[in-house]
Amino acid sequence: MNPHAPRFTVGGVGFFPAHFKRMIATAEDRGIRTLLVEVLRELMENLETRPRDWGDPYTNYRGLNAVGYGRTILSARIRAEYLVHNSEPLVWISALYPLSGSPFA
Repeated sequence: MNPHAPRFTVGGVGFFPAHFKRMIATAEDRGIRTLLVEVLRELMENLETRPRDWGDPYTNYRGLNAVGYGRTILSARIRAEYLVHNSEPLVWISALYPLSGSPFA
């Protein structure tokens, strides 16, 4: 990472707030809060510093001047979907959900 590159500002939109609340409740109920913290730390570090390199692009949102990306966090089998603005250091997390076999499912 370029030490002079700006960090990206990360926000949540769409289904993300509901997904996040559900994951917190599941983590509390199942005693896997530490795993959720590790996942969120990995997610935020990568989205703030290298969102285009970390995920796989899957769609172009021309009207938003952004590209949609996805990434599966294998350690917890969680899928993250997010958009990265093409000219500003902005990231919007649109979805965060457990896949089959995830302890959060």
